[in-house]
Amino acid sequence: MAADRVVVPDSWRLGLGVARAAIAVCLVELELYPQWYPLTTAAAIYISFVVFSFASILWERKDHGAADLLRLIVDLLVLLVSAVNPVDRAGWALGIFYLYVLFSAAILHQMKEIAVVVGVVVVVGLLTVRDSIISIGPIVVIPGLLALGLGWQRRLLEARLSQAAKQSVMHRTDAENARELERQRIAADLHDGPLQSFISFQMRLEVIKKLLTRDRDAAIDDLTQLQGICRKQITDMRSFVRNMRMSADGATPATNIRQIAEDFQKTSGIALQWQVSDALSGLEPEVSHEVLQIVREALHNAQKHSKATRVTLLAEKADQQLQITVSDDGSGFPFGGTYNLDELELMRMGPESIKRRVRTLSGELIVESNPGKGATIRVRVPV
Repeated sequence: MAADRVVVPDSWRLGLGVARAAIAVCLVELELYPQWYPLTTAAAIYISFVVFSFASILWERKDHGAADLLRLIVDLLVLLVSAVNPVDRAGWALGIFYLYVLFSAAILHQMKEIAVVVGVVVVVGLLTVRDSIISIGPIVVIPGLLALGLGWQRRLLEARLSQAAKQSVMHRTDAENARELERQRIAADLHDGPLQSFISFQMRLEVIKKLLTRDRDAAIDDLTQLQGICRKQITDMRSFVRNMRMSADGATPATNIRQIAEDFQKTSGIALQWQVSDALSGLEPEVSHEVLQIVREALHNAQKHSKATRVTLLAEKADQQLQITVSDDGSGFPFGGTYNLDELELMRMGPESIKRRVRTLSGELIVESNPGKGATIRVRVPV
């Protein structure tokens, strides 16, 4: 009987140990009282059982396994000794002992150990009880079946807890991956946007510093231009920070989309036509966050790279799927044609951040590009 590891609170184990010791003391008292001498074999076994029970309490270890199996074997052997050599006035103690062994097996062991205990006791009962199964049924078989049912329920509960623990680990891993992707995206945005502008700003300052010694008026003109660049950079940074806060401000997805669209038009000067309606309602928070980031990325790409004069944003829900479409009349991508996510990954083309987010959502991505005439990005995600 190889016992699998069962996680049980230490207080339960201590309670079972105390109950075992109490039963052992009762067996000794019932066997020896009132005639303490001569010492019988059964009495010697019960006294040894008392010593074993108290030793088990004192030497309880965190790593159980084999120790629990040893206790079950000892309990079963002593129970069989009590059944084969019953004391006239110890019937109640024998019944309690049997129930204790069943309960201990159901709590600390697997189904096969419980079945072995019940089977051995039934066989011994059939061999020792004259009226056979009719007499031992109510006191042996029925409690045994109840113990098997308890063990089965505990096994189902452990399986559910194990599955829940695995899902929790998976969710934590997914959340960490999402945070890492977001850090990468923010780092890429900072590198491609504000950082490059500040580097250019620093280089212009060095030029102006040298120009001041030769042409003061030209240097002042350059400083005036730098002031304009600095004001624009401050506006961009404020927009960047506001976009980062938008997903955590408690607003609805539709409100956030409207804010993204309004900010896009103000900062880019590009006409934006959007139709979202209630397509984004009822989404899970994680899905809603990723969808908002995809929309923001698509509009950002249209502003930064496409040189578009008109952009269209459409969100619609059908057949348990949410479809986001962003199209513009700009320069398009460097490639021409229509490609899905796998093809874009294979050719290492297309918007990297959007591709990562679509993968996270187990969605689909279609990119249509007509260089010089515009591009369209379609994203479908299950909802």
